Amino acid sequence: MFNLMIILISTLNSEPKDSNNYKIAKYIIENISSLENCTITELAKRCYVSNSSISRFCDDIGLNDFNTLKTQIARFAFAAQSAKQKFHFKNYDENSLSKSYIFSVCHNLQMIDSTSLDYDIQILVQDIHKYQKIATFGYLQSENVALDLQYDLQTNRKIIFTRIKFKDQVEYIKNADENTLLIIFSDSGTYFEHVFQRMKPFKDLKHKPKICMITSNSTINVPYIDQYIHYKSYHDYASHPYPMMVIANLICLQYAKSLEDQEKDSQ
Repeated sequence: MFNLMIILISTLNSEPKDSNNYKIAKYIIENISSLENCTITELAKRCYVSNSSISRFCDDIGLNDFNTLKTQIARFAFAAQSAKQKFHFKNYDENSLSKSYIFSVCHNLQMIDSTSLDYDIQILVQDIHKYQKIATFGYLQSENVALDLQYDLQTNRKIIFTRIKFKDQVEYIKNADENTLLIIFSDSGTYFEHVFQRMKPFKDLKHKPKICMITSNSTINVPYIDQYIHYKSYHDYASHPYPMMVIANLICLQYAKSLEDQEKDSQ
């Protein structure tokens, strides 16, 4: 399902503060509970932009038109009710919040280790060496992990691509070919369902990019995903995104080690 708030926050993080898209996204976030019956003209006036700017905004965030935006706003009000449980986690103790939270985070991290983790990361690192065109994506916290991976690999002289804005991610993936490696961070494993709603991300599977997904979903099996790196998770507030951060760090550590081994072999 299209997550409107994720898209709006992504827009804030990727657009200049004086742009119309930034102003519109900020206004919707701050007033979303009162916009269900708002017309396009009313929203344009409140944001001090034109009706056409609202229409362009809808297109830029991946919606068909303003009516689709209103539908998503109505859905958000309903979904917000279930989000109230977001901050609960295993072993939650309101009398000792810091202790119980830290304990739960540590317990989640201990579950990451598996017999195949090192092997799976080594396979991915071999591909990172092999491919010249590499991109890594996620949404919200997962995209922050992708940004960290980008920075740390750059420290080891490996340049990879990422984008915060969903529309930019979609455009890159749609145009990626078999010479590209995609590293996707998705705790739920539903990244492609979110980003490519009712769309097939790859029309030609013979020339699609190679894809590695890092996820806690052990049951997912998508035909066009080539490799999974799985980890266990309680799927609560103490679970995300720490396991993915650890795995991203392990990828960088393994890549750095492989460079050192290559240097030793060449001496």
